[in-house]
Amino acid sequence: MQILFGSGREGEGARSTTRTWLFVAVCAALAASGDCFCTSFTPLGKNLALRSGRYTSPAVRTLSRPRNGPISMIASPPQQTGDEPTNIVEGPFKGEFGVWFVYEEDAFEVLTYRLSLLVAALSVAGGAALMSLPALTNAPPPPAMAFDVCGAMFLASFGVSLSTIHIYMKPLHNMLKVLWAAGVMGSAIVVAADPSHSLVVSTVTHPPLLLASGWVFIALTGLFFKEFACFQRWEASALFALVPIITGGHFLGIVPSGWEEGMVQALAVVFTFFAARKFSQPLKADIGDKTVFEFLAKREAEA
Repeated sequence: MQILFGSGREGEGARSTTRTWLFVAVCAALAASGDCFCTSFTPLGKNLALRSGRYTSPAVRTLSRPRNGPISMIASPPQQTGDEPTNIVEGPFKGEFGVWFVYEEDAFEVLTYRLSLLVAALSVAGGAALMSLPALTNAPPPPAMAFDVCGAMFLASFGVSLSTIHIYMKPLHNMLKVLWAAGVMGSAIVVAADPSHSLVVSTVTHPPLLLASGWVFIALTGLFFKEFACFQRWEASALFALVPIITGGHFLGIVPSGWEEGMVQALAVVFTFFAARKFSQPLKADIGDKTVFEFLAKREAEA
């Protein structure tokens, strides 16, 4: 027996090695079945579980694994639990951390975003039309109140756009909102302090007043940058360049008035085209990967 199995100490070492390999085999089997403890209770395991598609939330359905078989690539709609929406408009879509759907709430938010962009663009177009009206019709200049109505419509609709836009980087999203709020507050101060109580005409006449209201245009430039970065459309890149050139040139007084008026007209046309073309995109384009939003929200809640 000693020739076959060695001494008692050697036999104990062999049994220890056998137990070690058995433990490794069991862990491998558990990991393959998706129930390994390391993917359930450790931070690294949680990250692996998220990236493997095992993370679930009310808005996300992950890939399903049959009891005896490989992972199925066919996603089933989420079942109602009482809190989550069930009216599916589009989907399923495969995301970074699972499968997601577009609900009626999502569709309403996207349509609100696009409609508010269109209203903002039409407000700019209205102001540009009022500016060119005297030269085209030899009519007297429109009242300052007409320009301010267009300006107020732009500020309000652009604020709605910023509240419904989907941006993965929450600090960037919040910064755009802060810039908009600063511009609105500055505009209110200009209206209250200026003797004519006019925002647009006073700012055109006194360019330094852009230090109060011009923060809105920085936020608008950021929105156009986001749109270009996501969809690479020429009109977004053109608007990203036009807005700072017009506002910065007017503030510094380095752009001739004729050129400035021409660029404002171009801005109105391209902005309207950009906003109208947004409706040709699928809904999911302006939503983004909902599984990424869910993962970022979960990570922020755990921080």
